[in-house]
Amino acid sequence: AGVVLAEDYSNSGVGDDLIDVLLPERTEEGLEQYVLIPFVPQLVPVVDQENRLIVVDPPPGLLDITYVREEKVTIRGLLAAAAEE
Repeated sequence: AGVVLAEDYSNSGVGDDLIDVLLPERTEEGLEQYVLIPFVPQLVPVVDQENRLIVVDPPPGLLDITYVREEKVTIRGLLAAAAEE
């Protein structure tokens, strides 16, 4: 079981839509793992809006293609100015 992150539902207009699923397993470092699943009837046969349930029937290997979200932080002004030559 995973959690579908509705705010991250992708509708890029190119190809199939994707659903972003937070997996219950974490990495060895304790980070959350996510997987993108194409939102097509062959892989997502049941969408029960009333009960807030989505059933995913992934092919072998799909749930192995995970990613970890990296928070991007911009730090400004901490590096020494470049020396002029």
